[in-house]
Amino acid sequence: MTSIEKGDWVIARQSGSGHRARGWEREHYSEGDELLVTSTRSAEWLSVRKTKYSPVFSIRRSHVMVETRRVGAVPPGDIEADDPRIAWLFEDAARLATRLGLCGDFDRLVNALGAPGRPREFTVKVASEPGLEVTAKVTARSRREAERLLIERAGFTGRAIEAAS
Repeated sequence: MTSIEKGDWVIARQSGSGHRARGWEREHYSEGDELLVTSTRSAEWLSVRKTKYSPVFSIRRSHVMVETRRVGAVPPGDIEADDPRIAWLFEDAARLATRLGLCGDFDRLVNALGAPGRPREFTVKVASEPGLEVTAKVTARSRREAERLLIERAGFTGRAIEAAS
């Protein structure tokens, strides 16, 4: 059986219900529901929830299957989210997010997908020599792009070790 860890998303193989973690009520789920694993309680049971704010409930491991492709993982042979050929799509989505006041939601989505987001300022820490850590503010569309820009354009020979917006 495939390893399931806290934070993984699994899919219900069948409809059913599980005991809520708090209280005596049961939480119902349907075949195909995506469930977030909150705890790997035992070899037989998982604690899961449907969404970030829904109640946690128990489900047998045998009643779920692991996603075949994780969200944000590029299928073999497909193009990456930061490929210039589809940059227009993310640029338009960022403009719409700004117009509609959905910037925070958009930023969370593109970060989870590994896609380029709105241009914003990132603080990137770079180790350039042993025992010396350099921090810089970089305007970029993603953490990965901020790290790359700092290393390439600023001439650091070190490797970016942390980025935080």
